[in-house]
Amino acid sequence: YDFSCSTENPSISDKKIQTHKDRPVKKRISAINEHKPNSDFRTGDLVNITVSRLDTSVNIDSVQFFVDGVFVGTSTGTKRTYTWNSSEAKAGRRNIKTITYCRSHPKEVNNISIFMFSDLVPRQYGFQIIHAFPHDQDAYTQGLVFDLGFLFESTGQYGKSSLRKIEPETGKLISSKKLPPDLFGEGVCIFKERIIQLTWKSRIGFVYDKKSFELINKIEYQTQGWGITADGEKLIMSDGSNIIYFLEPEYFTELSRIEVYDNNGPVNNLNELEFINGEIYANVYQTDKIVKIDLLTGKVLAWINLEGLLSEKDYHKKIDVLNGIAYDQEKNRLFVTGKMWPKLFEIELVLMK
Repeated sequence: YDFSCSTENPSISDKKIQTHKDRPVKKRISAINEHKPNSDFRTGDLVNITVSRLDTSVNIDSVQFFVDGVFVGTSTGTKRTYTWNSSEAKAGRRNIKTITYCRSHPKEVNNISIFMFSDLVPRQYGFQIIHAFPHDQDAYTQGLVFDLGFLFESTGQYGKSSLRKIEPETGKLISSKKLPPDLFGEGVCIFKERIIQLTWKSRIGFVYDKKSFELINKIEYQTQGWGITADGEKLIMSDGSNIIYFLEPEYFTELSRIEVYDNNGPVNNLNELEFINGEIYANVYQTDKIVKIDLLTGKVLAWINLEGLLSEKDYHKKIDVLNGIAYDQEKNRLFVTGKMWPKLFEIELVLMK
């Protein structure tokens, strides 16, 4: 498919040295047609990708089409259109590339991006309180995870950040470890026999022995640290955007990522994470809501509204937002709390009609 016209090369003596200003602007022969508004694209749509001929003196022989770097098809002759079935696509930005071939011109590459909203209408959940337990109201909760009968909590704020082991029913502090005063604690997860704790803007994380809290290793990552969880094989991390990163657990190398979208667009400010029965639960920062996310596509499966969970009588002057999700797999218990909340709640989700 790679055709180009042949010309005789001039002798070196005939060549002239061209400056950047003298160099002629290359005239493009093709372009990908503009699409309908991004908000109209949803996973499952048939997306028509059409290449226009900008130079009518040039005949285009064929066009190859790629989506996210993967070849999807070829069009020949005057049609120059490919219909992409997006039913298996992830939500978010999808990159489309075309390569145009002709006999009288070098091949030409065009790129555009489109944005795929989710085709799913998320389910809506409320809650029922099963138990309310005491929680340290001075704990600026940034991460929460349950393991073998105990809660492990990461707290934030400069000079006050810590890692804690807590008895959930009583709020009793079993053990704790302070972070250096220049670090702001963030999410926490357990991976095998290790605890992994993030920090915020410093892009440094810590790996501890689960039993002793002894520091095993420091790790670095390429974005801000917000929430973290694990699926048993990979680490799953948020950075406050709508992106979820999947990381190799030893060196934090990025393996893949998803963009989180519902049927109305991107869901930003993803914070504390928990992996529950094959799905990702994420606090949406500065709201009383949690989203349930498909870990393969980034589609929002459900919105969980926890407004009113903390009664106004429990408010105090330092009270802050909902943040903290932990799951007891063995007993099917879901725990939630917030920054400087005086209570930790075990809740049951209630599907709204």
